[in-house]
Amino acid sequence: MNFMEAVEHVFCNYAKFEGRARRSEFWYFQLFQYTVFFVLGIFSVTGILAVLIPVYMLASFIPNLAVSWRRLHDVGRSGLWYFIFCVPVVGIILMIIWMSQDSQPGNNQYGPNPKGIGNKRAYGGYPEGAGAIPGQGHLAVQCIAGSLQGQTYPIRGNEIVFGRESICAVRMPEGTPGISRRHACIRYQQGMPMLIDLGSSYGTYLADGKQLPPNYPEPVAAGTRFYLGNRGNMFQVIVF
Repeated sequence: MNFMEAVEHVFCNYAKFEGRARRSEFWYFQLFQYTVFFVLGIFSVTGILAVLIPVYMLASFIPNLAVSWRRLHDVGRSGLWYFIFCVPVVGIILMIIWMSQDSQPGNNQYGPNPKGIGNKRAYGGYPEGAGAIPGQGHLAVQCIAGSLQGQTYPIRGNEIVFGRESICAVRMPEGTPGISRRHACIRYQQGMPMLIDLGSSYGTYLADGKQLPPNYPEPVAAGTRFYLGNRGNMFQVIVF
């Protein structure tokens, strides 16, 4: 995750406290925060713009708290540990140590590893032979609601694309409500399958209603359900 992806993801998940956040997401956002404070500090010397700093602090408080909460989840701790920050010196030192730790491998009680590492069995992805699960088979996508209901599409190569364009492996009929020309894809990154919205006009959602930010990879596993635009275009990741 690079700097801009981290900042975008934090603000897109403005008040999301469930789930996990990678180390890079947290620290890039802190870099962004201090850069903004530095710039606002320069402008505030005039006195007229001094109000910008407290305004920005208020606006960024919730997303900063949320990403800190998710970062603690990522290392296996309750988000409530955030308040140890209130303990002078010791609390700050502990927070820096925890926030600098790598993600717990695999799933923990707060969700899957956002880096995908350690989830080969859960995610069905392996660097060698994308789409293959040794001894089990390959990943595929099955349409469980919509105009393609009942159709199964194996994930061959590095990715499978959904949309209305003729080049899409999962091609929806013209006029299908809620479907863009190149809507979304499942792409292998570091051997792990990721669902990615390709800047669609209507959105890509997990079955629980969570909307994916454009161009931000969301790990998926066998059994994951998602829909494109609306619940009438529902798909499920399966093993075949």
